[in-house]
Parts: sequence; C-alpha cells; structure tokens
Amino acid sequence: MRTSALNKKIVICAFALTAIIAGCVKNTSVPPLTPSTSTIAAIVKGGSNVTIFDSALSKSGLDSLLDLSGPFTLFLPTDAACLSAGFTDSSVYKMTRDSLRKFLAYYIIQGQALKLAGGGLPTGPNAPLEMLNQPDTIYCTVFNGAGYINGKAISQSDVIAKNGVIQVLSGLYYPPQGNILTVIQNDSTLSFLDTAIMVAKNSAAYGNIFNLLASGAYTLFAPTNSAFRSTADSTSAIIFAGNPDTVARLLQTHIVAGRIFSSGLSLTDTLYSVYSPNPDSLFVSSQFGLTIKSKGDSTAASIITTNIQATNGVIHKINQVLFP
Repeated sequence: MRTSALNKKIVICAFALTAIIAGCVKNTSVPPLTPSTSTIAAIVKGGSNVTIFDSALSKSGLDSLLDLSGPFTLFLPTDAACLSAGFTDSSVYKMTRDSLRKFLAYYIIQGQALKLAGGGLPTGPNAPLEMLNQPDTIYCTVFNGAGYINGKAISQSDVIAKNGVIQVLSGLYYPPQGNILTVIQNDSTLSFLDTAIMVAKNSAAYGNIFNLLASGAYTLFAPTNSAFRSTADSTSAIIFAGNPDTVARLLQTHIVAGRIFSSGLSLTDTLYSVYSPNPDSLFVSSQFGLTIKSKGDSTAASIITTNIQATNGVIHKINQVLFP
C-alpha cells in the first residue's frame, strides 16, 4: 500500500515538473500580433511570441516612450528571431539600461509611422531610415511587396496601433561596431583576413585596400580563417609570404561597391568586384543555400554568416577564398 502511494506521488510530481519545464520553453509558433486601438507598447506586452523584446523594452524604459502619442514605427523581432541570433532573456538581464536603450533605438522610428501597404516604406534598394536619436541608419528594401530591414524579412507587416505601426521581423540585427576594418579587427575568426589586408596595404599596383575598406560604402565577402586554411595554396603563400600586389588583387575579388544585404543577394544573379578596369564577375545563387562563385573558383563558396553591418558597408562571411 505504501509503495503504491509513493508511486502515485512520483507520477504526480513528474507530471508537475513536466508542466513547469514546458512553461519555461519559448513558444515560437504562436499566433501573430493583432492590430488594435492600443498603443504599440500594449500590443507588444500582450504578444506571446515577442516576450524577449518586450523584456528589453521594459528594462530600457523605452516601453514608456511607445505608450506616448507618437507616431512611431517599431521593427519588432520575434522570440524565434532573437533566439536564433543568440539574444535571450539572459542577454537582456546582463545588459545595462543604457546599452539596451542604444541597441533598441535601432528598432524605433519616431515621427512617422511607416506602413508596407500603400507604399509607406521606401521602395528603393537599401533606402536609409533614420533611427531614434542615432547618427547611424538602418536600410529598407521592398521587392515584389515584401519588405526587408537590414536584410531581415518583415514576417508580419502593418500591425496597426493607435500611436503608430509595428513591422514584425524574422531576424535580429545589431548596431554597427565601426567601419569594415574595425569589425574585421575585432573578429577573431577573421584574423587571417586582417593580416592579408595589412599586407595588401603596401601594394603599389592596386591601391590601398586598407583605406578603401575604411571608407564606404562597400560589401565585403569575408573568408574566415578556416576558408584560408582550406585553400589549395597554403596560407603562408597567400598572405604571410605573399606579394602585396598579389594579395591586394586577391582581396579586390571579395569587394563589391555598394551596401548589399542578403535580401539583395537572393535577388541578384551577378555582382561585379571593385577591380578595375575589368571587374571580376561574382555569380550568386540561392538554389542550394546562398552561395557565391568567381570565375577562378572550381566550386562555389557558401555564405555562412550574413548582414554584419558596418558604418560604411556590409560584411558576409564565406567558407572559401574567391580567386580572380
């Protein structure tokens, strides 16, 4: 009798524990936000699939701003978008109020509610949008009725509030951490590329790649350290013992004029490098994942990380070196 009672208690406890665990897991497949006569802050607060961003807004105090008369536009990543980018409840907890405010300001436009319907969002390629109290910008592209912010798709458009509009995003973007060179120098997976740029700095034939990437605007397809290690030519032959002109010419194949986010890459067949007078043709495909290939390559390189924003352009990491 005692054993039976004990087993019953164990089953009840196990069921309760399962329920608790299930309640702690983010539900990423919940109904979308519903337009209402409430404020933007109230709609976000009631949304079951945007809880991480809601927590961030609350801690930063910007939820109070989004309760005011506005109008405002909020670009709102879902929980799934935040989690896939490594931005969690723990991230919110660790960030200071000021750092959260600076981060979230890149998701808020004050003074104009931008709707996708009726052409409210700029339709040009990578049209700049001024963010809340920020000297930098984010970039909007609308193609065939689909909207993208910094290359992140608008997954639910025009959630109307009484003080503005919410555009729900399928991805999370981070504010730029400096120009292209600064971003490379601060990324340990791009240290070989950083070294190559320093070697190419001394090129007499092809100009100063260092100065080029410090200005803008450019798109850089950045081979990772692993990409350099896997090339047919050894890393030392390409970089450390390389001729500055050879290295500079190689790097030019990886640089395209203009700011091209992944949303633009998926719509593009061919890009052209900055090499002059006959630019390298770079062939982009999204048939089997996003890839890019130059005429000098036997296989296409996979674009493994997209839309790393810099103040003067965009970086996409690739798993192979592109050859002229």
